[in-house]
Amino acid sequence: MIFYMKDMVNNQKRKKVLLFIGILIMLCGVIGISYAYWMLTYMQEGLNRVASGCFSLSLTNEKNSINLQNAYPILDEEGKALTPYSFTITNTCDLFASYTVNLEMLENSTLDSKYIRVMLNNEAIQNLNEYESTTTTISGSVGSKVLAKGSLGSGDSADYTLRLWMDEDITIEDTDAMNKLFSSKVVIVASVSNYSPVDQGYTTLADAILANEYQSTPEIAKQKISEKQAVDFTKTAPIIDWQENHTGTTSSPTATMPHPDLVGTGGIAANLTAENILVRVGTEYEFDSTTGKYTFTEYQNVDPTTLTYGGEEKYYYCSSGFNTSSSDLISIYQNYENCTRIYKLTGATASDSSQTGPGGASIKTRVYRMTGYAYTQTEFESDKSDKGLYAIEDADGTSYYYRGSISNNYVYFAGYYWRIIRINGDGSVRLLYAGDTADATGNNLNMKLTDSSLGYTNQSTIAFNTVRSDPAYVGYMYGSTLGSSYEQTNANENDSTIKKYLDSWYKQNILDKGYADYIADSGFCNDRSLSTQVNNGDGVSTSGRSTYYGGYQRFFSTKTPSLVCPNEGNNLFTTSSSDIGNQKLTYPIGLITVDELMLSGYANGYLNKSAYTYSSSTYWTLSPSNFDVGNASARELVLRSEGYVTQWYNVTESWIGVRAVINLKSDTQISGGIGTSNDPYVVSDVL
Repeated sequence: MIFYMKDMVNNQKRKKVLLFIGILIMLCGVIGISYAYWMLTYMQEGLNRVASGCFSLSLTNEKNSINLQNAYPILDEEGKALTPYSFTITNTCDLFASYTVNLEMLENSTLDSKYIRVMLNNEAIQNLNEYESTTTTISGSVGSKVLAKGSLGSGDSADYTLRLWMDEDITIEDTDAMNKLFSSKVVIVASVSNYSPVDQGYTTLADAILANEYQSTPEIAKQKISEKQAVDFTKTAPIIDWQENHTGTTSSPTATMPHPDLVGTGGIAANLTAENILVRVGTEYEFDSTTGKYTFTEYQNVDPTTLTYGGEEKYYYCSSGFNTSSSDLISIYQNYENCTRIYKLTGATASDSSQTGPGGASIKTRVYRMTGYAYTQTEFESDKSDKGLYAIEDADGTSYYYRGSISNNYVYFAGYYWRIIRINGDGSVRLLYAGDTADATGNNLNMKLTDSSLGYTNQSTIAFNTVRSDPAYVGYMYGSTLGSSYEQTNANENDSTIKKYLDSWYKQNILDKGYADYIADSGFCNDRSLSTQVNNGDGVSTSGRSTYYGGYQRFFSTKTPSLVCPNEGNNLFTTSSSDIGNQKLTYPIGLITVDELMLSGYANGYLNKSAYTYSSSTYWTLSPSNFDVGNASARELVLRSEGYVTQWYNVTESWIGVRAVINLKSDTQISGGIGTSNDPYVVSDVL
């Protein structure tokens, strides 16, 4: 990195001193003012690589070089918005490595490091001279500063983004900054290591998590976390740029529509027209590289079997279908915008069928079976600087949560792998189920349950509730259906289908195997508070206005997550031994909330397959979405396998997966590990 400085006279503007200069001119007439003009350029040549024996660690994926021509001191807010220099460090050998990311000042540097502002990832901004000094490694270097420390197991990677700019506080009085040059280079220094938090004396899981974040003390980590940049929950973490992905083999999308014979018959078909029962097909589309989604810009409702394929005209399909109310009234949906997957069609067939509506009516259908090439998306590049541990308040104090593309939050406990969601305010540690083998790619993470009393054999998907026709069914437990009050509807008297599933899994895998003493009763929020948006329903009625819940509003409207459970006495699920919450649980097990998904990196309108909570299988949250009066549908918020949160799934969808959440006690001991998939924190067998 090279900073150049040279004198200019009266013809360049400088932020911060410009107003001062203007005042002098007004007071004193024509005054010759000479002040500095800055030009910042960056140059990183070749691949940084450190090797010793079989050990090898490489700096790769260098992109977005810092290149600020004709630059001058700027505000920190402007510096934060600069395009960063991004790079990835990868351990390419089978030995454990510790490393430092250093910035070395080269021998031609004459500008003091106190004038250089540094932002690495989303950490606190500080001047370069405030970083720890270390031994230089480049011949002729005049100094070296440690920007970051870390450890990597075999095959593990760490991503960094670096921004540099001139300190806004430089003034014309800083004559030692005039006509100077700053030249530096990023250097990775690594060595074979056996670092672990346990070896440093941090044997509780919570302390190990904090100590490992900066390879320091938990107290220093808490201070650094508190100084981080504020999180922007309107954006995903990481921020991803997408490109189209066109498959080379055909797929077979299906659209089931009401049969044409139903049009004009009234009754359940009162909303049907000859056009809206046809399939919506696009002839042109656009792809949004920011959201990763497709939208048809030209489309029509047609019978796809009547189209001529293989010619100049191209045809694209997203999805079409219909819903039914409790009285079997049919309503059509035709998706043509914000599609995560479309198909370039090559053919179609049709056949007649029928299905039974929730009210018992027989509905004649026409099933269109199409063939086509799937168009999806793949990550082009991403900014992973918004990652790591952050702080937010919960009902018990400060909670430290993980965000972004995290690779060091694995725990091995009770024979399974888990991902750390957060350290709760009470010091306990919240974990998300992540399978019986370490899988850093998010595949095959659903739980499996065999329980003859429930009729399950290796069951990995389950309905949240087996009935959807009342607002009560958004509950992990629920009260009276067709209740006369909100309190009756949301009373915790009946177990949901998914609670029975989780209770059975907990008994088999935690209680019966002797692990229950490790589990904290920190609670799980099934937030049935009502959204405050205009014209919201009352959470009771099955007619009139539809009801939207608090989690829906926080994700889709306010985009502000909360770890404080509204109406804790009813919505915070705890066991009878707890002194908080509703004390209604049989076992202390639950699901992740939409707020925790937001904290982990999800934002409305965007795809994200890189946040640590992602799974290639769709799974339930514990957060109610809405009760749709028109379709008599209680709905829960769900994380889709395409990488986005959706509000549309009825609680009766039995194909959706389950990933349990548990809490480990604050004094839980570990025997080792650094939290990676190859070397997870291992909970000690000794309490």
